[in-house]
Amino acid sequence: MTLAIPSTARLATIGGAWTPYTEPRTVLLALLLSLVAIGLMLAARRMKKSIQLPHPGRIAKVIIVIIWIIPILFFLAVIRVISEKTHNAPSTGPILPITLASAVCTFAYLAYATRKGGTLSALGNGFIGAVAGPMVFEFPFDLIVIPLLKIGALGIIIFFGPLFTVIFTTLALLLFSKRTAITKYSLYSLAAMFLVFAVWALEGFSYPSNPISFTLNAISKVLSFTTIIAMFSSGEVKVEKRVNQEGVAKRA
Repeated sequence: MTLAIPSTARLATIGGAWTPYTEPRTVLLALLLSLVAIGLMLAARRMKKSIQLPHPGRIAKVIIVIIWIIPILFFLAVIRVISEKTHNAPSTGPILPITLASAVCTFAYLAYATRKGGTLSALGNGFIGAVAGPMVFEFPFDLIVIPLLKIGALGIIIFFGPLFTVIFTTLALLLFSKRTAITKYSLYSLAAMFLVFAVWALEGFSYPSNPISFTLNAISKVLSFTTIIAMFSSGEVKVEKRVNQEGVAKRA
């Protein structure tokens, strides 16, 4: 029994340009995204205090890392198969420089901002923030774009199955840091990203090959990184306050 592989023509569309939305779907999508943004802003406004994220034990951390690595390797294998069948690797897109620059800035900022916890902890926080940043953007983006890709159900499962697993397990790495929390500022930043998505939807949510779609794509990608940065800010303050309070209690 052999696995049915999507045709070369369909595989070639993965990672490349897609057909944009047209009316009335553009209006409906923009409305839906705006409602999500409004909901996030209302939640942020009503938030009294930050929600500290749970922290897994050592065994749970090992399991998360294993589950994180396996789909990455599988996803890279899928990319290799696509390259062999189409004789052309899926496009990384014109937004890649924005993503890399945002990742470097996020790493540098978080590593510096959390340096009081030790060098290894600071570097770990920087790494987690850098890899989690684009995932905040990637999940809703993929859900929006999937209906525009003509790759069939099997193609969606083969390509996006491991990709979604990578997204969720990468976001799970945020649990490794004791400085992460859901803050009102992270919700406001996430709401801003969805508002940009809504404007992009009115444009058709087209591939970033023109100035408007490129700008909207770039802004939303940067906002995804600021969402992660905002999750570290409150956690750092809480940890430092707790350490200071414990120090005062011991001296007393």
